[in-house]
Amino acid sequence: MSHTCHWPGCHKHVPPKLWGCSLHWFSLPKDIRDRIWNAYVPGQEETKTPSEAYLAVAREADAFAREYELRKRQAVPATTPQTSLF
Repeated sequence: MSHTCHWPGCHKHVPPKLWGCSLHWFSLPKDIRDRIWNAYVPGQEETKTPSEAYLAVAREADAFAREYELRKRQAVPATTPQTSLF
């Protein structure tokens, strides 16, 4: 079974029991990571029956990741041909 990181735009393959690749996993706040592990039920990736608690924190992680990416894009100034000369 192929499974990729849940971070928006990341296509790295990770084991199905993991939420995401290590780069993006550790980009999440520790409290979200802890709540993901606390809500995880071993084997849910095989039975396809995650708990409501897991789904809720997974949605929270997704919202955090999307906001993180949006802020990152807004913080990077656009490069124009003239500014790239300096």
